[in-house]
Amino acid sequence: MPTLLERQRELRDWVLTPNRIPPWPNAGLHRDNTLGGLAATLAGTFPVVQRLVGEACFIGLAQAYVRHQPPHEAPLLRYGAGFPAWLAGQDVARQLPYLADVARLEAAWTHAYHAAEATPVDTGALAALGDAVEETVWRLHPSHRFVASPWPVDRIWRANQPGSDDAAVDLDGDRDTHLLVVRPAADVLLIRLSPSAFALLMALGAGLPLGSAWDNALALDAGFNLEHELTGLLAAQVFIGVELP
Repeated sequence: MPTLLERQRELRDWVLTPNRIPPWPNAGLHRDNTLGGLAATLAGTFPVVQRLVGEACFIGLAQAYVRHQPPHEAPLLRYGAGFPAWLAGQDVARQLPYLADVARLEAAWTHAYHAAEATPVDTGALAALGDAVEETVWRLHPSHRFVASPWPVDRIWRANQPGSDDAAVDLDGDRDTHLLVVRPAADVLLIRLSPSAFALLMALGAGLPLGSAWDNALALDAGFNLEHELTGLLAAQVFIGVELP
């Protein structure tokens, strides 16, 4: 007689493989509940993607993704981290070329929303550093994520929020979006950055000292104003630490 674990694995394999004979009567009810529940979890993480493609299409996509990449751990708060990359290879993403990047933004938003709390650096930190400023290492809030896209994904996201009265997004006139997604307080922020400020933060997020990160920004914009950018980012509570190596 098969063990309970063997029966569970048999049922799992059947749920995740279409067009197989049910292992026992009424197994279809379990399959429908499992696929439906996981599809609902993905819909909760990617509501804008669902709105863009329609509910029926999204359910089909979600169930296909569940079969491709079932969850391997509980809880399910972060399930779907691979969905944007998988979505990019589907036919619907060729019809809506910004769709996968919108999904990346929604995944970043979910990460930021559930990330750990942290105390931001005081806004006077920059003035207190003196001559050692270029050697300092700046630590970003643990909720941060970077999203870059050739499409205005933040405006697409905002235009598809419940109750939004935003006008239609101009897909042709508003390209090359660079975003910092972060939750320093109660709300998740979507902060638009210039390419040079984005390069600065990417370098700081990778652990480079400020001087090296500044060089990355200057390579894109010779007139990059470091003090102005850092002052704004400090005010937005993006950093949680400034340290000397």
